[in-house]
Amino acid sequence: MSEPLQDSATSVRLVAVGDVFLNRKNPSESFAHVGEILEAGDITFGNSEGTYAVNQTADPDMMAAIIASPDNIAALARAGFDVMSVANNHINDWGRAGMHSTVDRLQREGIRTVGFGKNIDDAFAPICVAANGCRVAFVAASMIGSWNAAATADRDGVAMLEVSTQYHDLHKQPGSPPHVRSQLTESAAARVARSFEEAKRSADFVIASFHWGVHCFPASLAEYERSLARLAIDHGADVVLGHHQHILKGVDFYKGKPILHGLGNFAFDLVDIEKIASPAAVRETIEIYGEYGIFSREGYPTVPFHEESRMTVVAHINLAQGTDPVVELTPCMINTNGQPGPIPASDSSSFSSFMAYLKKIHWLADLDTEIGQRGDRIFVRAKLRGQA
Repeated sequence: MSEPLQDSATSVRLVAVGDVFLNRKNPSESFAHVGEILEAGDITFGNSEGTYAVNQTADPDMMAAIIASPDNIAALARAGFDVMSVANNHINDWGRAGMHSTVDRLQREGIRTVGFGKNIDDAFAPICVAANGCRVAFVAASMIGSWNAAATADRDGVAMLEVSTQYHDLHKQPGSPPHVRSQLTESAAARVARSFEEAKRSADFVIASFHWGVHCFPASLAEYERSLARLAIDHGADVVLGHHQHILKGVDFYKGKPILHGLGNFAFDLVDIEKIASPAAVRETIEIYGEYGIFSREGYPTVPFHEESRMTVVAHINLAQGTDPVVELTPCMINTNGQPGPIPASDSSSFSSFMAYLKKIHWLADLDTEIGQRGDRIFVRAKLRGQA
């Protein structure tokens, strides 16, 4: 039986969610059903997936450039977010001025940003947060998006890691989907090792935030995700948090450390997708991803994703000295107003369906993870050796 989360003088409760972007008249309503859950953490983390700015020029490399008022960031602070990653493919949607506007306003509202810096060394440097007498370090990086946003030796920007991708023909059958191989470049791997070693020297616990993977498709993991997560853990990470895919991905474990490959959408307002993306771009997602493409869905004006993308989680991770992290998930469903809300165990049908989906995506991704129910939460842990 997996042990439940426990408080202690040397433990920290980390609450983590996936993609967050508020673009509505009353942004605080986004968290109307999850306020108490977010506030339960000693540290609450999310991925800030978008640009908050006014009167900027869109990055021409972006398929869909999303923007909202900087005033909406106050709702993130009121909801209890302490740390947010800005190392993602939408922080530069509206150019460098938009990127600066977003980072500056998050920091002014008291939210620590990670994955951005005055140069490449600063962007990859850990930020440290104190909680319960412990120091928790965060390191963030993105593998997704325009290199226009990347920090360099003499330019500010986000922490970007380069991935090499190869496509191999299968079955001598022209036109068939290729076998895809992907790995970090040597220089990127060296950067990861240095960053997490630095973080481990300065903190009791180290959290990795990676914007990575293949979006829209359920379950599937890019090859480099597994090797990158293990590399980070080998050099000091205690937890790996993944996001970008806009759909839940599985939880893996390595050396007792959890790897949450994809936390999914959380409060992510993508309004009028056909207006912010060209018809050709929308059509391209349908051609590639079929029903999992990004296009308007009837009854869900801010959620242009497949119905499986409406399933999301709040991750509760207990960090304690001398023991491996313990992970529980609050299952949530995103409603027609784009608001995440918990699925209580008393709604046995919905809770069971959510559990079944989690087990399915773990099986499809070949993740050997035990999944079970504990009250209104779902626990995940590495299966014991020899356990069926």
